[in-house]
Amino acid sequence: MNIKRQAKQLESFLEDEFKRKIPILVMPDKSLVYKRYKIKQNKTGNWDLSYIDGDSIAEFKIKTTATLAAKFYDQTNFKRYNEVQQLDSDYWNNSNDAVFFKYRYEHATDIEKRDIFMWRWEQADHRAKRHKETISSMFKSNF
Repeated sequence: MNIKRQAKQLESFLEDEFKRKIPILVMPDKSLVYKRYKIKQNKTGNWDLSYIDGDSIAEFKIKTTATLAAKFYDQTNFKRYNEVQQLDSDYWNNSNDAVFFKYRYEHATDIEKRDIFMWRWEQADHRAKRHKETISSMFKSNF
């Protein structure tokens, strides 16, 4: 039994399995590379989707949606790409609204305003959670 030969076979098997199962490469600066696309955080905290050579494609608020968008953009499936862009903005907007209305609810003194802020917070929080679940299930089914 040749240990070096088996080690090389195992190494090549793992590399092939990794390429087939998870085609995402994590770089030391926490950016991602998917095929010929790079997903990197910019100065504003958003995630830029661009070609590896530097041409920018789009900007996303969430790293997961940027990764999904890279996959659909590579497949030229623009219907799904646009759906991911919309999910990204919907999740981000509802998440921000939930934080805002929760703060207003906690600091309101008027009972009517407090009730309205609580209702708006619950509504925005529910929508944000629904969008997050949609994004998660889409990512799991595509990767």
